[in-house]
Amino acid sequence: MKNEKIKLLINDIGTNGEGVANKDGVTYFVPFCLPKEEVEATVTFKKGNVAQAKLEKIVKSVNGRCQAACKNFTLCGGCQLQHMNYCAQVSFKREKVKKNLKKIGGVDFDVNECVPSDKSFGYRNKLQIPVRKIGSKAVCGFFQSGSHKLVPVTHCPLQDEWADKVLKCVVDFVNENDIAVYDEVKKTGLVRHVVARYVENQLLLTVVINGDELTLWQKLKQKLDENFDRYGLFVNINKKHDNVILGNKTLHLCGLKHIQGDCLGVKFCLQPDSFFQINDFIRDKIYADAISLLDTSDCDIIVDAFSGVGILSGVLCKSGKQVFGIEIVKAAVEDADNLKKINNLKNLINICGDVNVELKNLCEKNSGKKIALVVDPPRKGLGQPTIEAILQAKPQNIVYISCDSATLSRDIKALSKVYEIKHCTPYDMFPQTDNVETLVVLKKIDE
Repeated sequence: MKNEKIKLLINDIGTNGEGVANKDGVTYFVPFCLPKEEVEATVTFKKGNVAQAKLEKIVKSVNGRCQAACKNFTLCGGCQLQHMNYCAQVSFKREKVKKNLKKIGGVDFDVNECVPSDKSFGYRNKLQIPVRKIGSKAVCGFFQSGSHKLVPVTHCPLQDEWADKVLKCVVDFVNENDIAVYDEVKKTGLVRHVVARYVENQLLLTVVINGDELTLWQKLKQKLDENFDRYGLFVNINKKHDNVILGNKTLHLCGLKHIQGDCLGVKFCLQPDSFFQINDFIRDKIYADAISLLDTSDCDIIVDAFSGVGILSGVLCKSGKQVFGIEIVKAAVEDADNLKKINNLKNLINICGDVNVELKNLCEKNSGKKIALVVDPPRKGLGQPTIEAILQAKPQNIVYISCDSATLSRDIKALSKVYEIKHCTPYDMFPQTDNVETLVVLKKIDE
């Protein structure tokens, strides 16, 4: 019954990091609990033999529990695992991948240990946060899970010191100059979101607005001048009243136009809206492992599907083979073409288009050639046309990089008639959260 107070013994942990308990034929899901803990909880939802509950009190704790580093933990919805020590977190993520492979993919595979991040806090190179008004003051903050109630934030432990400076600069600029802040209900106000990227001591700051120009932006520039040596300031125009953060038009106001960097010996450039992995250490580790695990000795061409700004494509070019990168985001392909130019990669061809269309076309144009394939899709995984193109072209081997082991497992099942898993390693790209990055190597089964 809803609002019922109940005592539970947590006996497992779910794939979203929540505690799982069974009592009187009902399965209860209770966030922020650990296996073998005894807890008191309040039932918030119940249907049939499944219920959700809110943790009220830890009656008996266990090894593995730790004090959360953030005062907003359990409130803002950004983290799910700060109550776990870091060793327990990486263990949980390995088990999560194993469970999804078995339950969804139908594969019982010996998953490697999860590769830990070098930093469990302060690891993010990207900040994306709404700006709203509470009382008479503008604040930045995160929405509570499942709601649009803003939790004010001046410091997020997942971000480093640079992010605190960005938040203060923007909030002070808005409040001191009486800049209107977006109101979701009235659909009025100007400043909506702050989006920032900080890589190799270079900042790109984008202020998302519900209008055509950022009033008095020079005042914000003055604050940035006092805090950052190398930065670029942009405004993104988004007048649509939905949950999409960025609009289609981004304007450069001053400073850097892009970030320049180096990854595994490949020089790259990033624009404000470029996709780029948020954890530098884990990104480099995954890319290095992907290169070493992809067998290119017996292939004619290499295809990097969902290639983003082209970093992995660039590293793959070192094999000497012809490399094709496929990416649907125009700005990312522009970055990839620039990467090709500054690294003098004559064996790289970047294709701007939908992988679901372009992979099939590419395989047909290269019929008879042996293909090695890398896929790094978004959370939704591979589309059915991509699955069909792979099954038809039958690349010799595939490296699949995934940010969602559930859709990864689903896709592996769809490919299982032709491919088998040879390697699976999780990587902790997102410490303190229930998300995990996974690298899988698939080999074509001998016919």
